[in-house]
Amino acid sequence: MTKLKVIYGLGYPIFLYKHSSETGYRSNKALDRFCNNDKGQCFEMDLFLDYLRYTTKSDILLSFEYLFLGLIDDKFFARNEVDSITIQAYHIDHLDNNLSPNPPRPTYISEYINVIGQLFLAGYIDFGSYCDDEDRNRIDYPTNLSYYKEDKYQAWIHFRDNYFYANRFNRDLDEPDTIDEKGYSLILGDTSWDTPKYWSQYNIWVARTPKGTKYFNEILAPRFYNKYKDLEVEIDEKGNIIRWIGEINR
Repeated sequence: MTKLKVIYGLGYPIFLYKHSSETGYRSNKALDRFCNNDKGQCFEMDLFLDYLRYTTKSDILLSFEYLFLGLIDDKFFARNEVDSITIQAYHIDHLDNNLSPNPPRPTYISEYINVIGQLFLAGYIDFGSYCDDEDRNRIDYPTNLSYYKEDKYQAWIHFRDNYFYANRFNRDLDEPDTIDEKGYSLILGDTSWDTPKYWSQYNIWVARTPKGTKYFNEILAPRFYNKYKDLEVEIDEKGNIIRWIGEINR
């Protein structure tokens, strides 16, 4: 049996440890066993949700906020693909691939997407469909989603329904109706917010704004770390959860 801490250091991803510029963050074998056993595709957050589902909704929303802003960490890439790694559909939801903007009951993935919307509306993140190769650190373009409509909320609803709930973050390159007469896939190149037919994980990106980085470093990361630094989970050799140890700090 192995014990895992929820958070190993300030700003660390959940359950991951030993960060360095050469190796990045690392997991241990117990976490790998949990994520790769007979449950199907799982994420680190699936493990944490086993604990959070017995707490409050605010605990879950805080964790989703921390997870997403941490996933688009700007230390390595200014712009991040909005793909199936960023949009984690949790095993605990027992969902299929057909997400809905109005599920019959609240799900973890629907709450997660709502959190992404709140981060966008607060100005902590922005989405783009164009980027140049001359300045790879640039994230503020006139074509960004935040400038798309006068009403930022309507811009988000348009994007949410046509990207997340239309499953355009996990597309195949050989979809027949997205291939031009020369055999080129139109979901690879620059696109616009008026043509969701051609949106994909290859041409839509998300970035943490300077305001979002300041919020993460100064408020969110310390809050999350102080809350969960004393919580651990014990996992057996097959990747099953034995027990949670410690408690969260309110």
